[in-house]
Amino acid sequence: MTSDHPLRNTLLGAATFLCGASLTAGDYEKAIIDDKAPIASWEFCDLFKNNTLYKGDGFIRSIKFKGRYHGHYVSSSDDHLLGNPAPNSNVPSDFWEHRRWRSGLEFGLAHDLKLTSSFNHDVTRNFNGPHFVDNLDELHIQWSPSDDFWIRVGKQKLLITREYEESSNRILTPERSTIVNNVAPPGKLWGIAVGFEAAGFEHRASLFGVGYDNDFYWPAFEGAGAVFTYSLSRELTENTEVFFDYMYSDTDASPATGFTERYDASAYEHVVALGTESKWGRFGLITDVILASDRRDRTLDDTWGLVILPYYDITDKLQLVARYSYAEDARLARPQQHASQPYVDGLSTFFVGFNYYICGHNLKLTGGYEYATGDQFANNTSNDYQNDSWILGVRTSW
Repeated sequence: MTSDHPLRNTLLGAATFLCGASLTAGDYEKAIIDDKAPIASWEFCDLFKNNTLYKGDGFIRSIKFKGRYHGHYVSSSDDHLLGNPAPNSNVPSDFWEHRRWRSGLEFGLAHDLKLTSSFNHDVTRNFNGPHFVDNLDELHIQWSPSDDFWIRVGKQKLLITREYEESSNRILTPERSTIVNNVAPPGKLWGIAVGFEAAGFEHRASLFGVGYDNDFYWPAFEGAGAVFTYSLSRELTENTEVFFDYMYSDTDASPATGFTERYDASAYEHVVALGTESKWGRFGLITDVILASDRRDRTLDDTWGLVILPYYDITDKLQLVARYSYAEDARLARPQQHASQPYVDGLSTFFVGFNYYICGHNLKLTGGYEYATGDQFANNTSNDYQNDSWILGVRTSW
């Protein structure tokens, strides 16, 4: 007996995901329930694809349960790492970190509309934080009437640099580079973004506000400033695409009085990036050259940096990744830094690692070794900085 009822499919899909048992065959929207028939063909990776809770022909065409969990083990020689030892810290220097835990719903709607919601969950070491749902990660609606045009309104990610633009589900290294973490906004923003093709280029522009109520990251509309971005890209050859990104942040804005707010714009007023993405058979290369000026807190001068990330697909499942990154003036970022953030000038990092795709980007192991060197400075003094970091993690998404 084959079931085509949307609600019944919903319950079957949810039970498959939560309980780890599946009787699906081929088409993930249908389930075979026939105890007289042979057991249906099933693969472990189907667990991550059976996330459709509802499918119909009305205004709501589909509802999908979306989410991710990213966790990794970190070992670093950085004296500033939590518990290595950090003053008044009871966190060990080598530890497992719940890096990201998110879940939400994606609604496929009629008239080429899609509504997406995502929430950040408690990622304290023992999952003992004050709230199971910490805050709102994303909430936006997108209209895509054609392959050449889309518009999105709501809380969303900015599109700036190759590493930051890429989803954390799909980045090729456990952490993004220090230069990218320094110039990119620390959070997602409320606003409007549009993408379209014209004159042989793909264009994207956006306008965001940057003030938030800390309780749940709802927008605060008074005195919070704004961010504008513009990007364009074009295929240079059949193997290489080039990108140009620009971001302006109103760094003179200050949070409105009377609100418990955070300011999630970039620390720099102007950020410019020129990048490439190339693929030749099993070998690929991602690059970015980044310049940033007029830092908001004036603790650092203007900065520039670069990212060179080659990778090689040894097999369909095993991928070798390397990365060199440089930052002129920067605050240390992950994986070296989990507590205080010392300033480092001329920071070079060398990473080599791997990705093992058990179920593609839905379930993979990722890890590697990174060496960092530069000049750490504070209180008008400078010291050589060196760090070794090992990281091994698992990433799941559905």
